[in-house]
Amino acid sequence: MTDPISIFLPLNTYINVMGFTNAVYLQQVTITDELGNMHAMQGSGEHNQPMENGTYAFTTPASSKSPAGFQITVLVQNQEGGQWVPSNVTSGKVSVAYYNLVLVVSEDSTDEDWNDAVVQFSWWSSPS
Repeated sequence: MTDPISIFLPLNTYINVMGFTNAVYLQQVTITDELGNMHAMQGSGEHNQPMENGTYAFTTPASSKSPAGFQITVLVQNQEGGQWVPSNVTSGKVSVAYYNLVLVVSEDSTDEDWNDAVVQFSWWSSPS
């Protein structure tokens, strides 16, 4: 999928965001929330190289347009030949005890390693 990908985060929750690269091509990630707030990060390098502006946090609002949660759209592009080209993206979620993680991963070429740009959204939830 080369279109931006949407994920949904829990409401009224403190979210940590971290972006990494594992690619020679320059990677650019644009994160836009449903309110129109944008955050951009970019970088290149191997072995989970932190992206410039790639670490930040925010608190989701108490309400959302969607019953699924607060919508975040993630667009990943890579620079090939001096032009920004959309990367293929996918996402997944894992929860361990009260810790939650949504990952967005991308593939910019044909090696199919799916780690060229990695963005993680993490939070913990209190026991009920």
